[in-house]
Amino acid sequence: MLRTFQEHHIRKTSLLDGPWDFVLDPENVGLKEKWFARFPQPVKSIYVPSCWNNGLHMYDYEGVAWFRRTIRIEDTNHVRLVFHAVLGAADVYLDGQHLGYHFGGYTPFEFIIPSLSAGEHELIVRTDSTLDDLTIPTRLVDWFHYGGIIRSVEMQFLPDLYIEKLKIDYELEGADAAVIFQVRISSLAQTDMITALSLHEDGQSLYSDHVAVCANQTVDYTIKLNWNEVRLWNVGEPELYTIQACLEQDDKVERIGFRKIETKDHQILINDSPIFLKGVNRHEEHPEWGFAFPPKLMYKDLQIIQEMGCNTVRGSHYPQSSYWLDLLDENGILFWSEIPIWGALLPDETVSNPLFQERAQTMMAEMITMHYHHPSIIFWSIHNEIDTRTNSAYKMTEQLIQKTKQLDNSRLITYATMHPLEDILLPLFDVIGINKYFGWYEGNVGGFKEMLQQFHKRAEDMGAGDTPVIMTEFGGAGIYGDTGWEPRLFSEDYQAKILTEALTIFRNDPKISGTYIWQFADTRADLQSNGAHFRDRARSFNNKGIVNEYRKPKLSFREVKRIYHSWSSGKL
Repeated sequence: MLRTFQEHHIRKTSLLDGPWDFVLDPENVGLKEKWFARFPQPVKSIYVPSCWNNGLHMYDYEGVAWFRRTIRIEDTNHVRLVFHAVLGAADVYLDGQHLGYHFGGYTPFEFIIPSLSAGEHELIVRTDSTLDDLTIPTRLVDWFHYGGIIRSVEMQFLPDLYIEKLKIDYELEGADAAVIFQVRISSLAQTDMITALSLHEDGQSLYSDHVAVCANQTVDYTIKLNWNEVRLWNVGEPELYTIQACLEQDDKVERIGFRKIETKDHQILINDSPIFLKGVNRHEEHPEWGFAFPPKLMYKDLQIIQEMGCNTVRGSHYPQSSYWLDLLDENGILFWSEIPIWGALLPDETVSNPLFQERAQTMMAEMITMHYHHPSIIFWSIHNEIDTRTNSAYKMTEQLIQKTKQLDNSRLITYATMHPLEDILLPLFDVIGINKYFGWYEGNVGGFKEMLQQFHKRAEDMGAGDTPVIMTEFGGAGIYGDTGWEPRLFSEDYQAKILTEALTIFRNDPKISGTYIWQFADTRADLQSNGAHFRDRARSFNNKGIVNEYRKPKLSFREVKRIYHSWSSGKL
C-alpha cells in the first residue's frame, strides 16, 4: 500500500513489489562489466521492498547491489516508473539503457518512457548504500546503514495528456478559505490537443473547463475558489478534504486539511489556540524489516503512541513514508519532518562543501514536494545536532531556510541544536529545538534547570526571546527486562527516573512549548567492533526507546503515559 487512500481512479497503476533478482557487488565491478546489459549469474531472489541487511549473511553489508525484474506491457504505452525510496543512490536501466540517477534514500523519483513497446522489458537497478563524508547522511550517524529498495516500485500507464501535478494552497480567514488549485497538464502526444478539466471534492463537482495543450508541451492551469465555513483540521479533530482533478483519460487525487499555524509569545498556535506538544522521536525502523516498514506495524506504532497520550511525533531523522503521514492526518497527530543531516560528528569541511550543500537543498525540496499536502506536518526541520557555533553552519542554514521558504511558507522552520548555550543560529528559526541528555551523557537531570535559565537569557539577548523552544531530545538507555530495587544505569528504573524528572522540569518552564522524548522504540545501531563510536550501545541497539524494538513497553512507557495524560489535551 502506498497511501491510505487511492491516488488514481482513472489512471491504470500497478505495483512491482515482489521477488526481484538480486546480486551483491562488493568489488564494485558491475558498471565496468556492464551488468546493466548482461545481469550476472548466479543470482538470488530478494523481496522488494526490503532491506538486504535483514537477510542471512548480509547483516552488515554496505555497498553496491543490483536488482532485476521483468515487466510486461500488453500494448504500446506511455509508462511512468516511480521508485518511492531507494537507499541511498540509484542508477536505473531499462533494456540496457540508462534512464537516470538519483541520490538520497527516503524520497521518490520517477522516469517517464514514452511509447514503450508491447512485450517484455528488463528493468535493472544499481543501488549503493555506501556512506562517506559528503553523503547525506554521512558515514557517522547514530542509526544503522541499511541498504535496499525500501519502499514500493510503481508502474503507471499514462495517456497522451496526463496530470503531472496537483498542488493545493489556501489562505484562511477564520473558517473561510481562499483556495488555489494548480494543475499541471503534460502532453506526450505528437499533435495539439484539447481536454476537459474538472475538479471534485468528495465526489461533488467544483469546477470544469476545457484546456488546450500543444504537442509535447506542459500547461500550468490555476483555479481559485472561495470556500466558506470549512471544517478546520486540528489536534485530535482531523477534518480532511479529498480533491480529485480529472482529465478525459486521467486523474490525480490529493487530500488536504485546513489549519493555521502560528507562533506568538514563545508559544505554538494551531487555529489561534496555543498547544503544548507531547511527543516522541520515532525511527521508521524494525529489526525484522529495517526501513522497509510495513503498514501493519505503522498501525501498531500509532496505537501505542496514542495510548501514551502523545499529540505529536518527530520523524527521526529522515523523510518518512506517506502512508505513515496519512495515518497521522487521519488521527489528528502533529508531525515534525526533517532531512537526514545528523551532525554530532559532522566536520566543518563537510558543512562548507558545495556538493553537500547542493544535496541538502535537493533533499529539502524533495521532502517538501513529497509531503506538501499533509496537514499533520507543521515543522520542516533543516538539520539535527550539527556544530551550530560556526560561520559555515550559519551560511548553509541561511541557504536551506531560504530554499524552504521559497517552496513552502505555510509551515514553521526549525532544527535541533546540541549547543544551546553557544549556538549562533537562534534568530534564524521559527522554532528552536534543544537536544540535551542530562542524567545520561552529562551531570544529573537537575542540570536542565540551570541550562534552560542560561539559554533563555541568551535567546533574549540574541533577539529570539519570543521564539518557541521545544526539548527535542532527552532521556537515557534502559534495557528491556533489566529492573531492580534501585535505579541504576541501563535499568528500566533509571530510564524512567530520568524521564519523569526531566518532564516535570520542562512542564514547569513557561518558555518550553513541548517535548519529544528520545526515543519511541529501541533501534539498531551502527556498532562495529573495530569502531570508536557508539560503544555504549549494548546489544548493538540504541536502547533509549520507551518500548523495545518489538514494541514491548518498558517502565518508562507507563510513566510517560501517566504524565502525558495528566497534561490533558496539551492545549494551554
